[in-house]
Amino acid sequence: MATLSFAEQTAWLHSMRPKTACIEFVFNDGDKEHPLLELLPHLDSVRTIGVGPGNGYYGRARPTVVKRSYDYNRDIILAIERLGCFFPETASKKQWTELGDVDVIFLDRRGKMLGATVTHERMIITPEHEERSIR
Repeated sequence: MATLSFAEQTAWLHSMRPKTACIEFVFNDGDKEHPLLELLPHLDSVRTIGVGPGNGYYGRARPTVVKRSYDYNRDIILAIERLGCFFPETASKKQWTELGDVDVIFLDRRGKMLGATVTHERMIITPEHEERSIR
C-alpha cells in the first residue's frame, strides 16, 4: 500500500470535518513540548494517560501513551496541515512529519469513530476498513 501524498491526506482530513465532533490525539512518545500543543494553546483539551482496548481502533490497552481530546475546532485541522499532515511523502527520507508519532482519531457526536490514523504504519482506518477486517 502506497503512502498517501500530502494532497491526499489533506483531502481526507477535510472530508472528516462535516461530521467530526471530537478529535483525539494519541501521543505515542508523550506530549511534553509537542509542536501541536504550541499551535493550540487557546483550545481546551482533556488529557489522560493510557488508552484501553476498543478506544478508537486499539486492540489492546496502551497504558503509557498520552491522549488529548479536543472538541472539534477548525484550528485543529489547520494545525495538522501546518505540521505536514500525518505521514511524510513517499519520496521523503523522514520517518515522521512535524506531527510526529501521534495517532489521530476523529469521532462523531455519539463517540463513533469516523476515521483514524496509525502513524507508524502510515495508514488511515475508516469504519468501512474495520468492517472488512472483521469479516
